[in-house]
Amino acid sequence: MLSIKKFPTWWLLLASGIIFFGVGVFAFIDPLNSYLKLVKFTGIALLLNGGILLTIVIVNTKYPNEKKWMQAESIVHLFFAILFLLNPLLAFIALPYFIGAWMLVVGVFKIFAAISFRQFVRGWFLILLAGVLFMLFGALLLFIPLPKANDITILLGAFGVIMGSVYIFDSYRYRRMKDNLDMLL
Repeated sequence: MLSIKKFPTWWLLLASGIIFFGVGVFAFIDPLNSYLKLVKFTGIALLLNGGILLTIVIVNTKYPNEKKWMQAESIVHLFFAILFLLNPLLAFIALPYFIGAWMLVVGVFKIFAAISFRQFVRGWFLILLAGVLFMLFGALLLFIPLPKANDITILLGAFGVIMGSVYIFDSYRYRRMKDNLDMLL
């Protein structure tokens, strides 16, 4: 069976960081077009992310607690992917609510996971940071009324640039370590 030692995941974190950062920059350059593209590709991206997390859950034999949290998070990604893919018109209308709810739930999972890992995983605070950022931007999307698609896209662009930077930094930091924190994905 393929073990986590044979499957380094730091490069997945790097790829996620580059994608987040690129989407963030694109959102600042062309906000309205970015909103349309986000509606179109968010479901596909969440489906891929959920699939990657489930793959890691299958090959991860080192941290059983991490496995449980990642399995729960992958289910959340797949649930929101199905919402986006089954009804694109609803996704267009309710994009800030769907993405805000997704970010809030993922943030809560990451925070609880970080707290449960703090005793035995170095770098647990980075999972906590990612969770706080997810929750912060999710709450902003859900609870602050943003009247225009441009405003929503700019907020999502800021999230993309910040999370992309955190993920890229962390991927370089973790590529030399034997332990990878897959929960950051």
